[in-house]
Amino acid sequence: PPSHNWLMLNNEKPGLDNQDVRHAINTAIDKDSVVTVAYNGMATPAISQMPINFEGATTENADVYDVEKAKEWLSQSGLDPASIEMSIICSDDTKKRAAEVIQANLKETLGMDCTIESMDLATYLSTTADGNYTASIGNYTSSDMVSFLVGVYHSKSIGASNKTRINDSEVDALIDQASATIDPAEREKVLQECVAKINAQTPQIPLYQPINFRAYNKDLQGVEVSPSGTLYFENVSWKN
Repeated sequence: PPSHNWLMLNNEKPGLDNQDVRHAINTAIDKDSVVTVAYNGMATPAISQMPINFEGATTENADVYDVEKAKEWLSQSGLDPASIEMSIICSDDTKKRAAEVIQANLKETLGMDCTIESMDLATYLSTTADGNYTASIGNYTSSDMVSFLVGVYHSKSIGASNKTRINDSEVDALIDQASATIDPAEREKVLQECVAKINAQTPQIPLYQPINFRAYNKDLQGVEVSPSGTLYFENVSWKN
């Protein structure tokens, strides 16, 4: 599953800037139901803030669906759910179906009201990049973990692909360290530490990674798909 889909939260907005609130939202959402309703079951529920198929992926510090834990997180935040404003931007029907499950889960478990807003893709991309939103369903695709981390979680990507606007010097330092580490084993350790730290912060809510199916003739060789879901046809040939 190459693309990681999530409920993006603007970490600069009141209420959503509270880490406990973000944990409450994350544990209140039934990801299996989201996959069933939005993707007809043709996706893998996401737990970590990163794709599961990349080097350095880990579920350490990641939340799982737990209604009682969600209520505990909200209580720990000290915030009234009525004070948390959240409108979920959706740019297509699949995202809207996912948002409807999320909307129902948050209302039932946390007593939190959120609205759903439809928006064309171009407007959604510019609006979220500028930070003029509270929540949105989106995704990101990359070829490797370091590129993914730089694009989604490094502070230098705020105003572009870092749409949660997470700005953490320790996260930035770990991403930079991983990028500069040549030894694969050492790099993986740094990446896992970075991922675990981001999981603990929960800047956004992981939802699912779509499953891509491919069918091809058994005599076709060299069919390899990259972690980003790309098939390189220059490597494909027929058996002699």
